[in-house]
Amino acid sequence: MYIGTLVDDVQKIVDTLRSKYGEFTLAMLYNTGGLIAPANWNLIVSAPWADEKGKYDTTHLIAHALHDGMDSENQTAISRVTVLNTDDPFVRDMTFLYPVPAGSGGVPVAQVTAGDVSEGGGFVLYSRRPEPNHLVPQAPPQTAR
Repeated sequence: MYIGTLVDDVQKIVDTLRSKYGEFTLAMLYNTGGLIAPANWNLIVSAPWADEKGKYDTTHLIAHALHDGMDSENQTAISRVTVLNTDDPFVRDMTFLYPVPAGSGGVPVAQVTAGDVSEGGGFVLYSRRPEPNHLVPQAPPQTAR
């Protein structure tokens, strides 16, 4: 397994999922063994649409997309899919510290430090702060007359 082909394969799948379901808040490959680890990669994702679908359904959907969209050598390099809520501390830190626009091709991060994680490395495929919830306009306060 060559890490460049793994990153490219996963990037294509993330792009396909983005066009089908909507924007991601975070999509990254992470490994406690660092950037050149040959196996045990964790695909970590977070998206508003994933919050709505739920972790179980989103994990199942992404696992199928990985199975259908990757060659077998790269499939075995990914050992886990982790779906995090958009308000998770790790997601909040990653999107603040490592913003990566779509189409950047996987930005390497040699030492991931976010949330409770302070080890390992990864490739950030997409990382953007979530849009603030649409605020409901409130009526101005009433004054007594």
